[in-house]
Amino acid sequence: MTLTLLKFGGSSVGSAPALRRAAAIATSELPLGGVVVVSALKGTTDRLLEAALAAGAGDPASARARAEAIRAHHAEVADELGLSSAVEEAWGPLLHRLDALLEGMSLFGGASPRAKDELLSVGESLSARLVAALFVQSGLPARFRDAREALRTDGRHGAARPHLAATRRAAQVWKEDLDRGAVLVTQGFIAQGPDGATTTLGRGGSDTSATLLGEALKAAEVQIWTDVDGVLSADPSLVPSARPLSRLSQAEAAALSGFGAKVLHADSLAPASRSGFRLIVANTLKAGGARTEVLATRDAEGEGPVSVAYKEGLTLLRWPLDAKLPEVLRGVQELEEAGALRYGFISGPEGHALALRAEGSALAVLARLEEEGAEAESGWAVVALVGEGLRTDPRPALEALAGLKAPSGALLGSGGVSVAFLTREQSLPALIPALHARCVSDLAPIA
Repeated sequence: MTLTLLKFGGSSVGSAPALRRAAAIATSELPLGGVVVVSALKGTTDRLLEAALAAGAGDPASARARAEAIRAHHAEVADELGLSSAVEEAWGPLLHRLDALLEGMSLFGGASPRAKDELLSVGESLSARLVAALFVQSGLPARFRDAREALRTDGRHGAARPHLAATRRAAQVWKEDLDRGAVLVTQGFIAQGPDGATTTLGRGGSDTSATLLGEALKAAEVQIWTDVDGVLSADPSLVPSARPLSRLSQAEAAALSGFGAKVLHADSLAPASRSGFRLIVANTLKAGGARTEVLATRDAEGEGPVSVAYKEGLTLLRWPLDAKLPEVLRGVQELEEAGALRYGFISGPEGHALALRAEGSALAVLARLEEEGAEAESGWAVVALVGEGLRTDPRPALEALAGLKAPSGALLGSGGVSVAFLTREQSLPALIPALHARCVSDLAPIA
């Protein structure tokens, strides 16, 4: 049997009309059965996190209000779909669990990482149960299967790493249903740790769930359904003329993701690289429209960059000239261990500098490094030109950058499939369209 797996993100399951579109896509794409991975309904995860914060801060009334908003939104969508009675029994224990978790967080003055993962799993489970019921209503041979039956990880709550061999073994429990042509609906983002507790996969977790299951079940194709026309040549909010790219290599997709483009997270690309299934990015709003196929490799002879990406909200951390490299690298490691995201590191005779995004506990590490003599400056962004053609000839991209004279620009490096540099955030609205027009528009493959 040739297996296809679909993943629908939050915007693709955010309302009754969106859910009906997802059902129509599943009917078209899975005539012989398959697997469907779904995120929580749009906005649910944010409400769950807000409820956890309120409970931990000693405000159980606010926590209950957010839980009630989740309950009301789901009930409204189910009612609009005519599925209230179909999901009532399955949703009851999940909503009871939500209330119990929030009550416990109020009593203990906070949420442990383990409890937070369990709380977040409620959103994905409510959604998956609803989608399974909708598919049955639509005539599909659908049934819900819990992702924790098949996906295995280590015990790092909030950012668990997959146990590949264990996942391959565990996922075989689904084979019998799949061999009979069933459509299995499951949760994204969540998995099971070594002790049986619920874990979550962190950033891009639902996409990663889909590709990990695709690898474990030896799928021929994994389709990621989102709210854009595949992968675009630039951010359409800055470049209205940006267009879908029909094909990308896995290296290009990983680079675009790393530099801030709305594309698959690097963790979700790794299973495709290992197992070789086709990976498709498509738009739920335009099921018959443009798609991007992510290939292991692609021929890019004679091409320049195919896309320009950027990430704003960065801090540039500079060490004193007399700082020794081992000392600097220890600081970089501490920041990353505290959750900071690194977007570029410059080291040379003129000193050492790190472009990063710091949140949560990483801010404390950043403050300590400043006390020790490093200087932190906010308001920076990283911009990258991406394309396989840059492997063989980065000169046109470098010449374009020199011609544009990006404000306060500092080249981060050229190598592989990208050329990246730092610039001030305020330069982005003018710089990104100019780069797209000069470097990308005449060179990107047309879908």
